[in-house]
Amino acid sequence: ALGLSGSFVVNGKQVTVVASDNLRDIAARINNAKAGVTASVLSVSSSEHYLVLTAHESGAANAISLNDLGSDNVLQSLGLVNSSVSIKNAVTNGAQSDKFADTSTAVGTLLNLSGAPSGTIKINGVDIAIDLSTDSLNSIAQKINDAGAGVTASVVTVTQNSTTRYRLQITGAATPTFADDQHILETLGILKAGYGNELIQARDAQFKIDNMSLTSSSNVLTNIIPGVTITLMDADATNPKRTTITVSRDTKSIKDAIKGFVDAYNSTIDLIKKYDYFDKETYETGPLFGNATVNALTAELMATVSDVVAGATSDMSMLTQVGITLDPTGSGKLVLKESDLEAALNSRLGDVERLFRVMGSTSDPRLTFVIATSKTKATGEPLTVNITQVATQAQATASVAQTQASTVAERLTFGGALFNNTEYSITLNAGNTIDDTIAQINADATLSRYLVASKDENGRLVLTSKQYGSKAAFTVVSDQEAADNNSGIGTTRLEVRGQDVAGTINGEAATGDGQFLTGNTGNATTDGLQIRVTATTPGIIGTVTVTRGIADRVFQLIQRFTDSINGALTDETKTIQQQIDEIKQRISAFDEAMQRRANDLRAQFTSMENALNKMRSQAQYLTALFGQASLLSNLNVR
Repeated sequence: ALGLSGSFVVNGKQVTVVASDNLRDIAARINNAKAGVTASVLSVSSSEHYLVLTAHESGAANAISLNDLGSDNVLQSLGLVNSSVSIKNAVTNGAQSDKFADTSTAVGTLLNLSGAPSGTIKINGVDIAIDLSTDSLNSIAQKINDAGAGVTASVVTVTQNSTTRYRLQITGAATPTFADDQHILETLGILKAGYGNELIQARDAQFKIDNMSLTSSSNVLTNIIPGVTITLMDADATNPKRTTITVSRDTKSIKDAIKGFVDAYNSTIDLIKKYDYFDKETYETGPLFGNATVNALTAELMATVSDVVAGATSDMSMLTQVGITLDPTGSGKLVLKESDLEAALNSRLGDVERLFRVMGSTSDPRLTFVIATSKTKATGEPLTVNITQVATQAQATASVAQTQASTVAERLTFGGALFNNTEYSITLNAGNTIDDTIAQINADATLSRYLVASKDENGRLVLTSKQYGSKAAFTVVSDQEAADNNSGIGTTRLEVRGQDVAGTINGEAATGDGQFLTGNTGNATTDGLQIRVTATTPGIIGTVTVTRGIADRVFQLIQRFTDSINGALTDETKTIQQQIDEIKQRISAFDEAMQRRANDLRAQFTSMENALNKMRSQAQYLTALFGQASLLSNLNVR
C-alpha cells in the first residue's frame, strides 16, 4: 500500500484513491474512470515500479490533462505532476478558464465532482475565498472583482459549432500573478500543473507533401491522397527525410468494379422483364406489359450504354471499345469480353476511367477540377475560367523589424476565425533573435497547424495563414510595445483576413471559398461544378472540360426515374395506386349497390309473403264461411 488518499482529475474524470491502494489499484481506478487514457504499471526491477498514463488518441489536442483536488496532492506524490504551474488558457494580459456549459450552476456540479475543492486563492497577492461546491462562474467573477486585486473578472461567451459555452476571464494592466494551494484554479482551467516525468509529448505530426505543409493528429494518414494510406514512421526536424511515394493502379479491383457494373445492369434488365413480358404461345402477359414508363426506362438504359461519351477520345468513347456490348440476341443485357477489358486497362487506364465516371480536365496547371454534381452539364466542351480576384492568405506583418535579441519574455496572443474564435498564446523566450522567434512559432504544435512565421525583406516578422480565403481571418497582439528588441507586433491588436477567389466559369456566376470556385445553383451548365484556382494574378486562366461517363450517366438516369418526388417511376406508382384505389372504390360502390338491391328484394319478398299469408287467411276464412253456409242449407232441406 502507498498510504495515499484523496482525489484528482484525469481528462475531466474524477478518480479517488484510498490509503490501502497500491500502484495497480490506482491504475485500475484510473482505467475504470474511462478518461481516454490507459494506466499501466511499468516494473523496472523488483523494487522499482512506475505508474504510466498513455492517451488513447494521438495529437496535440489529446494531451492528458491532470490536476489534483484539494491539498492531498496525490498526483504530485505519484510524480505524475510537479509543483510548478503555468497559465493554461492565456489571453492578452491575463488568463481564462476552460469552457463550461452554464454560468450560474456551481462549478463542482458542472464538473460532476464529489468533494469539490474550496479554499483561498491569491491573485496579485490578494486572498480570495472560493468554494467550487457552491460557487458558479458568475459568483467567482463577482468575488474576484470585489477583492480589489487590480484585475477584472468577467464571464465571456464562446460559440463553437453552434454550441454556446462560457469562460471565466481574468485580465489586468499586465498578466496577473496566481497562487493556489488547493488546486482551485487548476480545476477551473486557469492554471495547469507541469508534468512530472513526461516520456512522450502529445503533438501533431508535421510533414510536407508536394511542398505543402500539413499537420495531422495521427501518424496514419488516410485522407491526403484518395485511396492511399500513408504511415509516418520517423521524424527529424533538423534534417527532414524525403520519401517518394509511387502510386500504381490496382487494375484487378477496377476490373471487378466494371464487372459489378455489368452485373448490376443485367440484374436490372432481368427485374424489368420479370414484370414486362409477353408469352407468344399462351398469350400470357406480365403486369407491366406495355407500360409506357417501363418501356421508356428500358429504351433509355439501352441507349445510354450504347452512346458515345462526349469529350472522350474517339477511339475510346464507347463501351464496345473496351469489350462491353449489347447481347446480339436482343435480350437487352450487356456482354463482357474480359480479354478486351484487360487490354484496355493495361494500356489506356485513364481513358477507361473517363468512359465510366464523371471527370474533369483543365488546360492550365493553376486550375484543378474538384467535383461536378448531377446538375452540372457535361458537354465535353472546354469552359472558360475568368478570374477577377485571386485567393489570398491572411498575413500579419510586424510594424518594427527586430534587430536585437529580446531582453524579456514576450507573449503573443492569437484569435479569430482561424483559431475557432478562441484565443491561444505563446510566450517567446527572452534572448530570442528574429530567427529564434520564427523557429519557436513554427515549432509550436498549435500555431504550426494554422500559420507559418517568416520575415520580409526588411527583417520584419510576417505571420501567414496556411488557409486561404475569408475564413482565414486571425488576430495577433503582443504584451510588449513594438520595438527593435522584440517581435515588433505591438500592443495594438492586428486583424487580418484572406480573400476568396472570385470569377466566372463559362461566363456563369460562381462563388468563391478560399481557392475553390463553385458554379452557382441554377446555372445552365456549371451548377455545382467546383474547381481549385491557384493563380496569383487575375484574368482568363484557362479552361475546364467535364465529361460524364456511362456508369455515371446510368446512375443519373436511374436516379431521375426513381426520384421520390419527381421520378417517372414514382409518378407511375402513384398513378397505378390511384387506379387501384379507384377500382376498390368501384368494387365497394358495387357491393353497396348489390346490398341495397338484395335488401330491396328481401323487402319485396317479405311483402309478397305477407300478402300471400293474408290471402291464405282470407281463403281459409271464406272456405270456412262457405262451408257453414252449405251445412245450414242441408239442414233446412231436411
